[in-house]
Amino acid sequence: MGQIYFGEDPQLKRNVAVKVSSVSEGGEDPRFSKEAEVLAQLAHPNIVPIYNIGVDAQSRPFYSMKLIKGRTLQSVLNLILDSDAAATKDYPRATLLTIFRKVCDAMMFAHSKGILHRDLKPENIMVGEYGEVLVMDWGLAKVLGEREENPSAVSGVNDTGDYGMTMEGEVMGTPQYMSPEQANGMVAELDARSDIYSLGGILYAILTLRPPIDGATLDEVLTKVKNGSIGSMVTKRGGKGAARVGAPTAMGAEVPEALQAVTLKAMATDRTKRYASVEAFAGDIERYQNGFATNAEDAGTLKRIKLWVARNKVLAGSGAAMLVVVSSFSAKVVVEGRKASAALARLRDMAPMAALRAEEELGNGDFQEALRTVSSAVDLQPERAEFRRTKGNVLQLLGRWQEAIEEYGQCLAETGVEESLELTKELVAVRAKDGQEIANAKLYESLLKAGRQSESIAFAQSLGAEFWKRHGEALSLQAKKDGEDEDLARRLPRMDPSVIGGLVKRLEAKLLPVPGTEVLMSKTEMTLGEWKLYLRAEGYLDWPQPSREWNQTDEHPVVNISWDTAKKFCVWLSLKTGREWRLPTNAEWDVVVGKTKYPWGEYYPPNWDDGNYAIMADALADPKKVGVDGIKGTAPVGSFKPNALGFYDLGGNTAEWMWGGGELRGASWSEGGNNSRSYFKARFSNDKISDGFGLRLVRNLVH
Repeated sequence: MGQIYFGEDPQLKRNVAVKVSSVSEGGEDPRFSKEAEVLAQLAHPNIVPIYNIGVDAQSRPFYSMKLIKGRTLQSVLNLILDSDAAATKDYPRATLLTIFRKVCDAMMFAHSKGILHRDLKPENIMVGEYGEVLVMDWGLAKVLGEREENPSAVSGVNDTGDYGMTMEGEVMGTPQYMSPEQANGMVAELDARSDIYSLGGILYAILTLRPPIDGATLDEVLTKVKNGSIGSMVTKRGGKGAARVGAPTAMGAEVPEALQAVTLKAMATDRTKRYASVEAFAGDIERYQNGFATNAEDAGTLKRIKLWVARNKVLAGSGAAMLVVVSSFSAKVVVEGRKASAALARLRDMAPMAALRAEEELGNGDFQEALRTVSSAVDLQPERAEFRRTKGNVLQLLGRWQEAIEEYGQCLAETGVEESLELTKELVAVRAKDGQEIANAKLYESLLKAGRQSESIAFAQSLGAEFWKRHGEALSLQAKKDGEDEDLARRLPRMDPSVIGGLVKRLEAKLLPVPGTEVLMSKTEMTLGEWKLYLRAEGYLDWPQPSREWNQTDEHPVVNISWDTAKKFCVWLSLKTGREWRLPTNAEWDVVVGKTKYPWGEYYPPNWDDGNYAIMADALADPKKVGVDGIKGTAPVGSFKPNALGFYDLGGNTAEWMWGGGELRGASWSEGGNNSRSYFKARFSNDKISDGFGLRLVRNLVH
């Protein structure tokens, strides 16, 4: 469909990649033009940006885009398969999973814009030499809701024997990675779950170093895709004997069971059984990486306790001792006499850990699992009032209020239980008078006032956005009638508490450790899209565009932020999550920016990909303020290469407020010269705003 050339932009003197249509007629290629239009809508750090579009001297359409120096993910996997020592060292499984999550980030953004890729595969993922990950080749992209003109432009496809290549015609995509509905030519019925299947195929390839489907002919490959005949995940070093296709236990010890389950769920033949969204898929990968059980696997209480022990070695004590306890639990049915008594004693010792796990599940919104876990703790140590309080809280959030009242009644001496008991009795009365949904709204507000922040967020998410849309106005009128705070009553119709959980998840996904400290720092500035989620959660108006001369998308850094506004947001976020969020200190900034004279190194001026600065090639200030990157105003976060620790935009784009107040670091897009030095500090009053002032978040590692 196209050829890629190395090129140079003569106007801005930068190297670019140029894609030229191979199938144009008279200078026109509708699908090629569609790809350019799609890329123009997808300004995201993990999607290759488009720069220019035109027609060359041979009347062939072309467009230029960012030149990425690196290799495809397929090339990386091939090197590992060939036992290349450098690739094996540079790309362990943990790194490959992080790359995969960045691909998921790109697809979450594309799907939010109503765009499907339809040709996701390792060959279309670029891994840059500085750690960039970009989803490429959007030539088969589909805009949901738009009718495709002549989707079956090619009546048939030659069987070339290479089933990792893209096909276009009655069946569009790459056979080894396309979804069953694509293989069946069901173009009108494709949705996000079709891309999720292909993402599952990429994960399969990462885990096994081979595609999920193989075959001797094109018909055989397509038949296997339609039938869901995914190859077993036994690696070349794992497993013995025959393996039943699709059976997690037959996939080899080399691939963890949790990741086997995640892969199979994403690649389910019945798309209703796949993940409903890329966010849910990526969330399971994040859970695995952080040591939690995934939603895809059937993880019982014992496995969850083992994972908890692995994450909390100090609290759990000796891991070996805990394995003995777990083994004793499994074998207790055959132990007799004194052995049974000893096993029971050891089981009772596990109750506190089960209770802690239940509180964690409660905060994560896993209410049913939390109830099972805490019930085990209560059964083992019924005299522990704090366990019963936790069980009462779980029952309260599940809406099983009569049971919660009974549980609270057995632990009234515990702090806060009497208030919870009275609230639950009141909820029963409200439900009888005004209905379940009004009672749910009252419970949410009461959780906030009681300081149960993580539970309030999880509960709001469980109610869903549609609940708040339906009942916001009625709840507002009720709040006024009851004499509630006027500001709350004014904001409630627009409030969507479920948004808070999405915002927190996005912010936490970007956190990286700051070496030598007890904090995590966001790898990018806070984006306008994230700031809008905050505004939406609180019911405020949208943030205004900073300039008539340049426009910001949701992936640009939010600007016109004063220190006072940034601090107010940090306090709000801390209250909502029960964890401390703030801005960086100067000392923390010094650690992440490093010891070089400039954030990019010792030389000056910066290269075009070093950052967003309004500097011309001769190091003079640019009178047009477009800089060596050709961008006027801010750029989407992560548009330039990260530093060695993985942080973006430590220089340029926006100057960022420090926690002490009155100081900014990092210079902004409109600056250069001495202001761009790593150690430079700009000083302004705390209420000062500018189209170059933004913020970056820090969160403590511990509660």
